[in-house]
Amino acid sequence: MADQYITFAGDKVALIVRGKTSAEHSPGKLEQHADCARSNGQPVGYFGEAGEGSGYIFAAVLIGIRGEVYDLDAFKVHRPYYVDAAVARGAGLVSTALVVRVSSAQAGRFDDYWDRLAEDPGTFRLLGKNCSTRASGAFRHAEILASGIPGLDTPDNLYKQLVRQRADICQSYSGHVGFTPVGGNMAIVIAAP
Repeated sequence: MADQYITFAGDKVALIVRGKTSAEHSPGKLEQHADCARSNGQPVGYFGEAGEGSGYIFAAVLIGIRGEVYDLDAFKVHRPYYVDAAVARGAGLVSTALVVRVSSAQAGRFDDYWDRLAEDPGTFRLLGKNCSTRASGAFRHAEILASGIPGLDTPDNLYKQLVRQRADICQSYSGHVGFTPVGGNMAIVIAAP
């Protein structure tokens, strides 16, 4: 199967669930991560950056750690397998991108949410205030969704909520995900697994 290119020109945004191998797959709680694509196709995501190890999990669950919003440059440094389809293929990382058609007003509000969060990323917690909580916030701020994630705040639960509530404007793609410039915007590249 040939690579698929999904171009962005202010008419769509996306949720990307890392570790979700197909629309039907439900990854384990710690085997998934949520990122988004802004209305210009630029990747954006929320992370807790306090290191690794057992202390990291303890702090991320109980007290919280410093949150960070990644843009394309930060992804290239810290998570290249999230923005380069060839690196994702080498790492065996399959993701599912849920592309959502939006109005220009919704696109503006979605992007505004991420701009504000980047200015003050707050505290990251694994149980609430995590990557999927923040992605959900963007979809709610844009008035694409009216409520928070049902059940636990997981990327897959957010994916399911969007599909259940907004199937009319969503299209799902699975494979090795990357981003590439197209004109003045970006495109998501979906390379077959």
